[in-house]
Amino acid sequence: MPLNVPVTLTTPPIDRRYTVHTDRQRWSAEQLADQPDGRAALETAVREGVRKAASTCAYAQLTEPDIDLAEHPDGSVTMTGRVLCDEADCHAAAQRHHFDAAESIEAKAAAEWVAQKELDLAPGELAVHQEHVRTGYYDQQEKRRASYGFMVVGVLCTAAGAGMGQYQYTKPEGSSPGTDIRVWFWQNIDSLCNFLAFPMVVAGALLVMFGVVRLAITDNTQ
Repeated sequence: MPLNVPVTLTTPPIDRRYTVHTDRQRWSAEQLADQPDGRAALETAVREGVRKAASTCAYAQLTEPDIDLAEHPDGSVTMTGRVLCDEADCHAAAQRHHFDAAESIEAKAAAEWVAQKELDLAPGELAVHQEHVRTGYYDQQEKRRASYGFMVVGVLCTAAGAGMGQYQYTKPEGSSPGTDIRVWFWQNIDSLCNFLAFPMVVAGALLVMFGVVRLAITDNTQ
């Protein structure tokens, strides 16, 4: 899983921005056995994965990655390679990526790995790392909530417009707007409702349609 993780450290008077170029691969016992030296082959693949994660970054291409190894009861092995980079272009590009659920786990692990590097972290800075890791899941949830918000507002606006269109004021017999302030007031309210009813229905319908389209686009771009 080649991945580039943006990590920001809030350290007054400036923020330090880094990118972790990383790759995590898990090989089964059978895959390892197929190679003369399975673990060496896996490490080579992970190092190549780190380079592929950022093919234009000198750090990823020239720096030897830190390798983390985890063995599993079924005989499989997971290796993770990581390189720390402070290039602004890499950080900007990494911020534009939306992490899926599996990638989010590795993104958080990368933030924790940065905390273990010799960066003179102050107490509490690890929390700052993790808070700044952007995940596709949470981005998608925020977009869905916004889409539902548009639809709810649209429905309310349409309902209000429809209700205003139904409102009709009947002037009491014998009364005159020129002499009765209440008659004058309610007749103006009636006119205002009639004037606003149709535009509010149209605006509400457009908001509902916008919310539906936005939700469909969000779901199709996961």
